[in-house]
Amino acid sequence: MIVDVRTYTAQPGLVPKYFADYSAQAFATQTKHLGNPLGYYMVETGVVNTVVHLWGYKDIAERQAKRDALYADPAWTAWMKENAGTFVAQNNTIMKNVPFWPAEGHGQGGYGLVDFRLYTFKHGKLGEFFKLYKEEGWPVQSKILGNCIGYYQSDIGGLNQILHLWAYKDAADRAARRATLGADPAWKAYLVKASPLLQRMENTLLVNAPFFKP
Repeated sequence: MIVDVRTYTAQPGLVPKYFADYSAQAFATQTKHLGNPLGYYMVETGVVNTVVHLWGYKDIAERQAKRDALYADPAWTAWMKENAGTFVAQNNTIMKNVPFWPAEGHGQGGYGLVDFRLYTFKHGKLGEFFKLYKEEGWPVQSKILGNCIGYYQSDIGGLNQILHLWAYKDAADRAARRATLGADPAWKAYLVKASPLLQRMENTLLVNAPFFKP
């Protein structure tokens, strides 16, 4: 599977209007052609006025066929015209599952907060990271944090990157679980080995769009 990760930054103050208009006029059209999104969120902590949505496809050919059908739909064309000018920046990256994703027991719904974490690795180090993380990092992190809803690596766009998304009931749940993780001796030992492989780490906290029910 591939995932189209799309990040749109709106003019200040326009996200509530965008969500209201999109849910009323465009969401049904888009999902008719693309299927349901893997996630549709707004930024809570990070670059404000930003919307993040993820769409899954079997492969790049399916993505192209579905998006061609979407753009041929008059209802979508009308929406695009009406919505013009809402966003000041739009970005998308094509990603694919990491070798150990999907994982049993993860990807569950019923969450209110998502920690969207994008890590960039030193050139040539991603394979080494996957081996180390699968053996020593994932067993600890997945057990303590509880609900990973996506773990991907870049395919088209920024290279040497992974994106992992962790779902929590709320900010208090996240803080408690991450404190437990940070205090775990096995996690500390893993970080000593993993940290030298990394070049950059970013995270953004997201909340569900009003029309998205995970």
